[in-house]
Amino acid sequence: MLRTFLLALLASLLMPAHADHAGAMSDGPEPSAVNLAGQQRMLSQRIVKAYAQIGLDILPDLARAQMLDAMLRFEANLDALAPHVAAVPDGANAYRNLANTWKALRDSANAPVSRDAALMLSRQSRAVLDEADRLTKLLEEVSTEPGAVAVNHAGRLRMLSQRLAKAYLLLALGIDEPEVRAELDSTATRFAERLAWLSELPENSPDVRIELEEIELQWTWLRTAIDLGNAPSFPLVVVEAAESILEATDHLTRLYEQQNRP
Repeated sequence: MLRTFLLALLASLLMPAHADHAGAMSDGPEPSAVNLAGQQRMLSQRIVKAYAQIGLDILPDLARAQMLDAMLRFEANLDALAPHVAAVPDGANAYRNLANTWKALRDSANAPVSRDAALMLSRQSRAVLDEADRLTKLLEEVSTEPGAVAVNHAGRLRMLSQRLAKAYLLLALGIDEPEVRAELDSTATRFAERLAWLSELPENSPDVRIELEEIELQWTWLRTAIDLGNAPSFPLVVVEAAESILEATDHLTRLYEQQNRP
């Protein structure tokens, strides 16, 4: 009875008004190179999350739209990043590696959904994530924007929200592999650590603090849904919660960009 009540409560609280949108990224000023590279980390995980979501028949039309949107955004971000890497030490090599690993992920994402294909796609997404993270760090090191470190960390929360949902959905799809369970646990730990680190920054503006409090609340709900178990309706709750957190963390990333711009 308690589990049923909590599930109903979570579903009502986590059903966002934007749930029918293919992309949860907000519009606004042109993002920095650090932000763009950080988006690539998130998009690599979002593609696999959507792939698993299709396999589970959870809002499949929306998941297909999200996958297409993520792939188009990744390509557009690669184009936008190209001018920024030339002057970055080892930037061209990092960019080339990212583009190469992306091609493998992109091609595999178009295959029919199966458990074996989903596991392979997840492994490919980790390679893309690693290369995108490497490029993000290189761009952060040479950035002249004072908030580049906070932008990187906030952007990482976006990725972690999608990575957590991805791992949970892979398990729901029947891919009960040790590497997937380890990814679920480690991602949850990292999200909590990054959120706590950002919350302690003394330069946080009032708007940033309000957004962080909202993310903390949403994170509590998501962890509750994951910890409650694997009832048939729980994957939908996790999908909706991760989408809410993605939108909030993307907004947070842009707030950090804006508060450090003249």
